[in-house]
Amino acid sequence: MLAADKLLLQSNVKQRAIQLREKELNLFNDNFNAVGTQSAVLAGFAMTSFAEIDLPHNAFYAQKACLHLFVTVSICANLLCTASTTFVSVWGSGKALRGKDGSMDKAVDGMLAERAFIFACFGVGLITTLMALMSAAWILMTRDVAFVATIGIAWCIYVITRQARRIHGKFKLSKGDVVTFDDIMQSPVVPLSNNKDDDEEDETDLLMPRSTQGARTRSYDV
Repeated sequence: MLAADKLLLQSNVKQRAIQLREKELNLFNDNFNAVGTQSAVLAGFAMTSFAEIDLPHNAFYAQKACLHLFVTVSICANLLCTASTTFVSVWGSGKALRGKDGSMDKAVDGMLAERAFIFACFGVGLITTLMALMSAAWILMTRDVAFVATIGIAWCIYVITRQARRIHGKFKLSKGDVVTFDDIMQSPVVPLSNNKDDDEEDETDLLMPRSTQGARTRSYDV
């Protein structure tokens, strides 16, 4: 009776810990979906400006080169951001929900590690979109109007970068402020899994034929 109660307690504690980690998983999915959607919109704007704007033949070579360069970088950065958010959301969520014991922690930590690259791609795509707009202003507008437009675009870039740094600094979490679940997951109350990592097993399955693998015993936690 006591052994059964102990197993039930361990199972309940572990289930609650996984539910807490699932909240982080949902938070990352929502953030990545928001960033990916905005990047897709910016990529559409850049592609439209690249394909449908008729440039005058008397435009300077440097102006057209800058426009094409910024538009190309903007499209690549935004599509890279969109693709990365899609990959992380789909494969990360799949590993967390369908993987073995401990997959939820690995998936959430992996999604956290990918955030910096995704946000960097989004920032590059946003800034280069504004730079492409500045280049188009000097090609399509008169010099006086283009000068005023350049001042407005430069001010917009400055405000965006300043706001990003200010807001990031306001809500930045230090390592001591981040809530972790290591004390719960590594507690003796929570049963440990003896299963090998998924990647190791997948690699073993590829290297060893099924006929030579033999019978494998696997232990599952309650």
